Amino acid sequence: MQQKKSIGFGTRGTLLMIYQFLAYIGATAFTNYPQNVMYEFYGGTKTMTLCNLFGTVFGYLVTYVIVAPRIGKIKNIKRVGLIMGLVSMVLSVFMCVIPPSMLTLWCINFVILFVATQQWGLFFVTLLIGNWFPRRKGTVMGIVTIAFPLVTGVLLNLFMLQFFSLLGSGATLMKAVFASFAPYWALSLIGMGICAIWLKDYPEQVGAYRDNDKSFTPEMAQQMMLAEIEAREKSVWKRTKIWSCLDWWLLAIPNSLLLYCAIAMMVQIVPVLMGYNEQLKALAVPGFVLMSEGYSAVLFGLTIFASLGSWLLGVLDTKFGTRFAMALTAAFMLASGILGSIDNVGCVVAACWLLGIFMGAASNYNLSFVVRYWRQEDFQAVFSGAPPLGTFIGATFPYIVANIAARFTYNGAFTFVGICAILAFVCLGLFNPRRLAKYDNKLRAEAGLPTDDLLERRLQEEKQRRKSKVTA
Repeated sequence: MQQKKSIGFGTRGTLLMIYQFLAYIGATAFTNYPQNVMYEFYGGTKTMTLCNLFGTVFGYLVTYVIVAPRIGKIKNIKRVGLIMGLVSMVLSVFMCVIPPSMLTLWCINFVILFVATQQWGLFFVTLLIGNWFPRRKGTVMGIVTIAFPLVTGVLLNLFMLQFFSLLGSGATLMKAVFASFAPYWALSLIGMGICAIWLKDYPEQVGAYRDNDKSFTPEMAQQMMLAEIEAREKSVWKRTKIWSCLDWWLLAIPNSLLLYCAIAMMVQIVPVLMGYNEQLKALAVPGFVLMSEGYSAVLFGLTIFASLGSWLLGVLDTKFGTRFAMALTAAFMLASGILGSIDNVGCVVAACWLLGIFMGAASNYNLSFVVRYWRQEDFQAVFSGAPPLGTFIGATFPYIVANIAARFTYNGAFTFVGICAILAFVCLGLFNPRRLAKYDNKLRAEAGLPTDDLLERRLQEEKQRRKSKVTA
């Protein structure tokens, strides 16, 4: 059959990307902004980091102890994701209503909100991306994860201006918070509306194509979808097999280090910049709201670099392989750590912008490395079987960074980031994809399933692409 070349992402594929983008914005804003702005009213940075810790731990227990083992029994992933999105919105409203005098209740609500947003934005919606774009996931994630630096840089700045402007004009705390969060509720509802009307768990269910690849007829695509659903129920990658696989850990460790170092620093980015507030005034651009203050100019630059890093490293992931892209991201992380450890305003600004690059890219790999090095039918089992390591790092790193900063300043926190980058390099150097492919066939043989060279052929194709790009 003559293959038709894929162009773009398809109408519904693009709508899925918009939904993912808006879900990332909402989920991040609901949990990040309280830690960067509202902490002054709700117990300070120590209370916020503890809430973050408990939220991450409970998020792991819910996602990987309760939900993940039953993922194959969930008939409608889209619907569950939408429910978690609505729950997140309701809890975020409660967060605005509960006064500072009821701190314990507010913290409990925030922890539950943290768990709900993880389910919505980072788990169920990401599962849809894996179903719709199994081969182009690097490019897709590189685009949609631009939402993270956008939320942290530009939108955080606008949130702060709105929030503190209203407080300064005499508005109550509740009114200021409600008005500041209103745009994010609207964006979240738009995203969920798109999903409810136009999307399904699989593209074949709405007449679309995986990766927008029209080389298959609808009948062939439907058969493939049904066969894959059946194969997923027989996946050999059970929880114990995942955790006993060395090469899984050699990818999971650097992935966790890249992602959670970025998150830990981002929830502290405003206090970092406030430490150099006087020196940063020279960067302010009067009349331009996004750069009206020195710190806001740095945040705006961070957004630009993070968006570039998210897109570029996503493309490199697709073309040259996930390990290559992760190693390059770790290089930016190391450079950020080295420069940030120097007590100089220019070095710190450069470190923040480099932090933006690796932050924009780091959020790509949680999905990408699973799709790259495992079979499509094993995707949900492996993706949902994340080890407790990621949860431990995610829960403790914001607390560790905050305490290092309190004792050694934020220059010491950047040094910690550099050390984590070196560890990531070591793990990526030890990772052996061919050893992983052999282990996969071993598990299949033990389960009485046919073995093949699918993963090996994928590696050869990846190697050939690298060679062709170098010689081109």
